[in-house]
Amino acid sequence: MGLPQLTFELKKAADTAAARTAQGVIGMILKDTKAIGVHVIYQESDIPADLGADNIAYIKRALVGYINRPTCIYLSVVSSDGGTVSDGFAALGQYSYDYLVGPPDITTPDTTTLADLVKEQRKGRYIGKAVLPDTDSDHEGIINFTATNIKVGTTTYETGGMYASRIAGILAGTPADCSATYAPLPEVTGVDAVEDPDEAINSGKLILINDGRQVKLGRAVTSKTTVADGETQALKKIKMVAAVDLIRYYALTTIEDNYQGKCSNTYDNKCILLTALRGYLKELENGGVLLEKSSGAELDAAAIRAFLIDQASKAGDVEETNRIKALDDAAVVKEDTGSYVFIRLFGYVLDAMEDFAVTLEVSNGLLAM
Repeated sequence: MGLPQLTFELKKAADTAAARTAQGVIGMILKDTKAIGVHVIYQESDIPADLGADNIAYIKRALVGYINRPTCIYLSVVSSDGGTVSDGFAALGQYSYDYLVGPPDITTPDTTTLADLVKEQRKGRYIGKAVLPDTDSDHEGIINFTATNIKVGTTTYETGGMYASRIAGILAGTPADCSATYAPLPEVTGVDAVEDPDEAINSGKLILINDGRQVKLGRAVTSKTTVADGETQALKKIKMVAAVDLIRYYALTTIEDNYQGKCSNTYDNKCILLTALRGYLKELENGGVLLEKSSGAELDAAAIRAFLIDQASKAGDVEETNRIKALDDAAVVKEDTGSYVFIRLFGYVLDAMEDFAVTLEVSNGLLAM
């Protein structure tokens, strides 16, 4: 009786994913002498009062957000006397969050340590993306924030790390149908100029620019610059990575919680699962996360064929290997795959309007567009 429940849970997961793309969650690691442990911060009144003043200000900057405020901050405080960013990261292990920042004074090798931890964890269901200063990782899970000498009132934040929480707050507060590209920072009055903004962005750097009217984010990019075979250029954009992360996370965790180990691995049960997954993706289309009529779920014939051929080859069964090779896709998806289920989910994640081409024509003293 688990399958109808799965359909219901996947609909809830779709609603949750759509909502979370409107208001994201931040993971934060700080070092202090007080308030050691993990805290959940929804608003300023939740900030531990005995933290140092710089740490309190750092948290407040994250809560500003952008179009929306972050849903919450999972704050991991480790001792400034011997605590490490690895300790802080481990303490956040039971929490799901969208963006991760380290302490405001973070430098190498701690930036490298956090980047490596994030990249390793993202091989599983982890969806955190780390906002780190001057960390050239060439990875969709690392956002390389390179701004320096950020001026706010009479204060100058010399490194990007000091202002990383503000950037994480902007990203977490950006809805799914928007991008953080050109998000303004009205409190910032100055920042070091980037000699060649286009080159910096193409190099996977998230920069701040001053257009003469305001200081704002450049194009909202990850540090990803090298796109391997089978990957997509979309991995270079924070918005696209964030949407794919949430779709993947809620699909996998809901299946694990409500399906894994609860049903026999028959073709009929696989088809029922596909129906539930298609409904999940349809809800995401309705929520504006995916393009209408672009999504689907199907048994992965290529993966099933490769699995079965590998099993037969290991058993030295040449006849079975040849039989599997001769099956068409419609037949191979009905084969017994033991405990394994191979599913392909697809859909077109909608991008935001970022690039414009506007033509102005003046004729007989009239302006036409």
